[in-house]
Amino acid sequence: MDVIAWMEKESVHVISGVRPGRLIFKPNGPLVDEYEQSWDLAGDACVLNLTVKNNKIFYDEYPDALARLYSSLTSHGGNYLVASAKPGFEFIGEGSPTHVGGASHGGLHKQDSLVPMIITGTDSSPKHLRMIDLKDWILTLID
Repeated sequence: MDVIAWMEKESVHVISGVRPGRLIFKPNGPLVDEYEQSWDLAGDACVLNLTVKNNKIFYDEYPDALARLYSSLTSHGGNYLVASAKPGFEFIGEGSPTHVGGASHGGLHKQDSLVPMIITGTDSSPKHLRMIDLKDWILTLID
C-alpha cells in the first residue's frame, strides 16, 4: 500500500506504506496550497511528499492530495478508510479486471492521477491542471 487515510473527528490522518510518520490535516488553516486552498497541518508532511515553505504547501508525487483525501472521506456519512495502491500495483477482487503493471483508477499518486489531454483551437487553458477545473474552462470555450 502507498497511502492509507481516515477521519478522526474533524481531521484526516494519513500514514504511508512507503514513508515513516503520520500526517494530520484539516481545511481552513494558516497554510495555503498552490490551488489557493487553506490547510492546517500537523505531523510529517513527508508522508504525502509535501513541501511546506513560507506558509505555502507544494505538491509533488500526490497532486492536490489534501483536497482529494478530505473530499473522499467527507463525501457521505460513515467511517471510511481510504487506501491507495503503490504505483505499478492495484487492488483486485473476485471478478475485477487486472491490468499488467497496475492501473489504480483513482489512485492518489501522480502516475495514476495525471492524464494527457490535447486541446486545439484556443490559446486559453484551465486555471489549474486538475479535472475539477476542466468543466468551468470548457464552458468558457463554448460560450
